[in-house]
Amino acid sequence: MFLGKVNSDNNTTLLNVLDAITCNGIDGLANKIFPNDNESCHLLRTKRKYSFIRLDFLFYITVFLCSIVNKSKCLKTLMLIESLIKSNHSTFITDVCKLHHAHISQNIAQLLPLPITTTVNKNIHKRHHRYLLPPPITNTGTYNIRKLYHRILQDSTKADAVSDWLLYASFYYVTGQYNVTLRLTDYVLSRCSPGMLILSLSNYNEECILNYRNSVNSTTTLKDKMRIATVNYVNYLQNSSLIPRELQLEVNEGGGKFTCIPPTVMFHCLRFLCYHHLGNISNRQQALNDLYLTVKHRNFIYSDTLSNSLTILGVCFEISGDKDTAFQCYDDALQCYDVTCSSAAARKSKLLEI
Repeated sequence: MFLGKVNSDNNTTLLNVLDAITCNGIDGLANKIFPNDNESCHLLRTKRKYSFIRLDFLFYITVFLCSIVNKSKCLKTLMLIESLIKSNHSTFITDVCKLHHAHISQNIAQLLPLPITTTVNKNIHKRHHRYLLPPPITNTGTYNIRKLYHRILQDSTKADAVSDWLLYASFYYVTGQYNVTLRLTDYVLSRCSPGMLILSLSNYNEECILNYRNSVNSTTTLKDKMRIATVNYVNYLQNSSLIPRELQLEVNEGGGKFTCIPPTVMFHCLRFLCYHHLGNISNRQQALNDLYLTVKHRNFIYSDTLSNSLTILGVCFEISGDKDTAFQCYDDALQCYDVTCSSAAARKSKLLEI
């Protein structure tokens, strides 16, 4: 990790930090990064009894998407994390490891083939890690890929309050289980509230910190804080098996490893699509209106995901038959100054051809 990064300018600082970790664990690290006399840091504008928030926000600011999209590397990383969890005695570090374990599980679930029954050699499978992706088809034994999906997706539902469950809902949607998807989105809605903290932002304002502080306390474990006070984007890999087919253009043409969709947008989009396939026009229209209001009021939508959100809204309007509003959504998506959804232009051009 440090190869090529340690030199005469930083080796003393690094040694001091490592010594602090050795002597005082994670508290030593936090004190080195956020010294008590550093009143200029906005994260320290709290009473001493709230000092635990320093460590939480250090983690939330630096938490990253798992960029490992290679099957074998995902497997090796999971095994390493599980080994670290067994050997570590810090609750905080254990919870951090479990979070990354959940993120990698989300990636593995999206790397699996479509959920169909395949035939594999059970003896081969037993010799490998429990997350081993199905080996080549053989003539001995059977393996139900759906069970593997459920096992991995259940492991992935430990990252935050809602995004992992929405990925699980996507699994039910792509397998045509629309009523189950709707029930799961109802559960997601019960876990999501407006004051929750969205992860992976570069900085947080005082209102975000205050809302978070009012939701947790110093005795709450990081694992529980993540589940009761934070949400994250729904992150789809390119060519993910869990992408709703209506959104494949948005995900596969994104140009990066991931396409990030705000949880509120994905929630209402899935409900709209389910009601569409079930032929429930009244509820479909209500879901579309809820999605429209979500994007209009930017509920959990920041500048880097606004263009994606507008494009998805346009897709839903187009499916409902409102081509004019869909065109306007695509046009608005192309005007976003931060990140522009690459599929918006293609969808806009396609409407012009009609």
